[in-house]
Amino acid sequence: MPKRFSRINFHTETVERFKKYALANDANYTETLEAILDFFERNSISPFEPFDDSKQRLETLINKRMDGVEAILRRIETEQTKPTKALLDQLFNQQEEKRPKLVERKFR
Repeated sequence: MPKRFSRINFHTETVERFKKYALANDANYTETLEAILDFFERNSISPFEPFDDSKQRLETLINKRMDGVEAILRRIETEQTKPTKALLDQLFNQQEEKRPKLVERKFR
């Protein structure tokens, strides 16, 4: 079944801006509007809130996550990597223990 078209009334200035935007992005009007809606929905951004606020919140969230990842990596390093490396160093750097050479004894 072919898709049907519907109409929405917009101010003339808005329609002209939209047409220029679609033309600049080499897309038809439906593709352009769908891409815009998908972008806002996928990124949970509201066009009615100042973008700086959303951007700031996103940056804060990312920084918190990065701090968490850094803490996990430091813990892994101190609890696993360093002790394991120390054991491997001991294993590979062991000097042959100085044992007296076995001397053959002759019994008379």
